[in-house]
Amino acid sequence: MFYIKNFNINYPITDFFIEIYKFNILFLIFLFLFFILIFSFFLIFFLNYFFIKNNKYFLLKNFFLEFFFIFIPFYFIIFLFFYSLFLLINFNFNSFLNIKIISYQWKWYFLYLYKYKKNLSFFSIISDCVFKIFNFNKKKYNYNKQNVDSKLILPFNKLIRFVIFSNDVIHSLYIPSLGIKKDSAPSFLKDFYLKSNRLGIYKGFCTELCGKNHSYMPIIIKFLNIYCFNKWSICFNFKKFLNLNY
Repeated sequence: MFYIKNFNINYPITDFFIEIYKFNILFLIFLFLFFILIFSFFLIFFLNYFFIKNNKYFLLKNFFLEFFFIFIPFYFIIFLFFYSLFLLINFNFNSFLNIKIISYQWKWYFLYLYKYKKNLSFFSIISDCVFKIFNFNKKKYNYNKQNVDSKLILPFNKLIRFVIFSNDVIHSLYIPSLGIKKDSAPSFLKDFYLKSNRLGIYKGFCTELCGKNHSYMPIIIKFLNIYCFNKWSICFNFKKFLNLNY
């Protein structure tokens, strides 16, 4: 896929983020073309007004210019409206997996909703809490503020539907590499879809000021192939005994 590094945008790895990136590039191209056209018209006006005599009619009345400056921007805005509306509203309900996310102060709760087997659920807390509880050595275990005790494990190249809401105050789930920015409010259900085109680990955090430990609310998503994901889901209840560091 065509990608420009200097746009200060992370490389898109999800279908939704790819469409957002294309929309951004298209919008910038249209802005550049409008700038060239408007600058050219102003240059023509300037030359006609100062260097060509008896040409006031061209400046006072011109149907083509009036049509261009009124209707062309209007149609452009309508086009952007429907294009962005198509991106925001996803009509695909055939998701491979449904996950419910509940935000707390200051942790995340994930619930895997399966159709034919037992649901999985766990809390994701910053590793600092684990270090404080068990008094581990931070230098020995390569500690940083973006580590969590439990990562959100997802299957690669599968459409996943998320339902998110808050249990206390307003939070905001933000993962820049995946193009996700969803507010989590009490008593309001919001959903979004995600389909990753790459394996790997992607980090995010809460971008809503939700209390004194607002900066200690990270989230880590790890994408595995479908075989490893099924293996992880089967062994989830025995993770403490097997000591699997996912």
